[in-house]
Amino acid sequence: MASIRSTVVGALACQKDSYLKKFETTVVSCHEVQAAKSKSKSKKQPDAPSDAKTEYELVLKDTILFPEGGGQPSDSGVITTPETSIPVLAIRRAVLTALHKVPIPVAPATPVVLEVDWARRFDHMQQHSGQHLISAVLDTMQIPTLAWNLGEKFSYVELPRKLTDEEVAAVEDRCNEVIRQALTIWVEIPDKDLVNKQKLPDDYDADSGVLRVVHIGDLDANPCCGTHLSNTREMNSIVLLHQVPNKSTNSRLFFLIGDRVRKYAAENHALMRRLNARLSCQTDEIEAKVARLETLLRDSLKREKMWASEVVINEAVTVKQALQEHKRAFIYRPDAALDYLTSLVGEIGAFEGLLVLACGAVKSPGALMVLGEGADVFAASVRESGIVKSLKGGGKGGKWQGKVAEWEKGEPEALRKFVLA
Repeated sequence: MASIRSTVVGALACQKDSYLKKFETTVVSCHEVQAAKSKSKSKKQPDAPSDAKTEYELVLKDTILFPEGGGQPSDSGVITTPETSIPVLAIRRAVLTALHKVPIPVAPATPVVLEVDWARRFDHMQQHSGQHLISAVLDTMQIPTLAWNLGEKFSYVELPRKLTDEEVAAVEDRCNEVIRQALTIWVEIPDKDLVNKQKLPDDYDADSGVLRVVHIGDLDANPCCGTHLSNTREMNSIVLLHQVPNKSTNSRLFFLIGDRVRKYAAENHALMRRLNARLSCQTDEIEAKVARLETLLRDSLKREKMWASEVVINEAVTVKQALQEHKRAFIYRPDAALDYLTSLVGEIGAFEGLLVLACGAVKSPGALMVLGEGADVFAASVRESGIVKSLKGGGKGGKWQGKVAEWEKGEPEALRKFVLA
C-alpha cells in the first residue's frame, strides 16, 4: 500500500479556496513534541519542577487551517476524529509541510474532519488583503512597505519614513475608493522564473514548492502565501490611525480594516459615553474639561508639596527630640510613600541612636528604612522575628532599606513595640 503524502504549503486547500470552513482529510503522521517550559524555572533551582506538557504535531494529507506565514498568524480550529474533537493549538510551516499542534495524539491513517474558526479566519483575510491594498497605494507614491504585522487589535505597515497628515489622508481616501470599485482579488501560479524570490522566506523550498502571486485587479501583484478575500468590497472600509517611529527613520503606520472598524467605533463610542457621565459634559467638551482638571491637579500637587514640606519639618523636630531622650524613634506613615521618608531623613540630618521609618497602608505595599549605628543588624532581627512577613531589602552599617510586599493587619503596631522595647 503506498504511503499517504501531504500537500505542500503553497497548494493547501486553504490557499486554493480561503472560504472553505469544513474539510475531510487523513492523518499522515503524528510526532510528540515538548511544550515550552515555564519561565519561572530559576537558574538557582535547576531541579525545580516544570509545568511543560507533552503535545503532538500532526501532518495531514491536506488542510484548511493556515500555518503562520507571510506576516499572517496561524488559524485556529478543531480536528474531529471518529472518537473525539480536538482543539488545534497552532499551525506552523516546516519547509513545505504544515504541522498542526494538538494536545493528544492521533494515529496515522485516521480519517478526520477539520473546522476552521471562521470569525478569526475572515478577520485575517480582511486585514491581509487590506494590507496588500495599502501597500499597493503607497507603491504608487514610491513609498515601499518594509514589513507588516497583523495584530490582535491593530495592524501596521512599516515604512522608510513618516507620512505627512496630508499623505495619510490621501492614502486612506484612495484605499476606500478602490474598495468601492469592488476589484477582484485573485491568485496566479506563474512560472517560477517570473516570481521575485527575494520576498520568499529563507527556509522555503522554491524549487519543490508552489509560488503564488496575489492580484488586486490590475492595481497590484504581490507574491504571498496567505489567505485572501475574493473582492475588495469585502474589506468594507479602511481607517489609517497613528504612526509610531521605529529605528532611526522608519515609521509604523497603524490601521484597521473591515469588521474591526465597526467594533472599534462601537468601543470608542461606549468609552466616550462613560467619559461623558464621569466628567459631566458632552463629547465636544471633554478636551476642555480635562484641561481644567489638569490645571486643578497641578495646583493641588503644589499645595500638597508645600504642606508635606511643613509636615516633614515639624515631624523632624519630634523625631530629633525622641532620639535625644530615648536614642530610638519610630515613625509609621500609612498615607505616605518612600519619597516622604527620604525627605524626613534629609531634614533630620546627623543623629545618635536608631531610627526606624515605615510607610504604606495595611493590605498595601510599603517601605521600611532603618538608620543609625547597627541598622543592618537591627533589620536582620526584624526579619528573623517575622514581625513583617513580606519584608525584603538590604544594606550595611548605618543604613538599611527594604520593601514590604503587603502590610498585614497588626504588623505596624507590632513593629513599633519591637523598636521601642
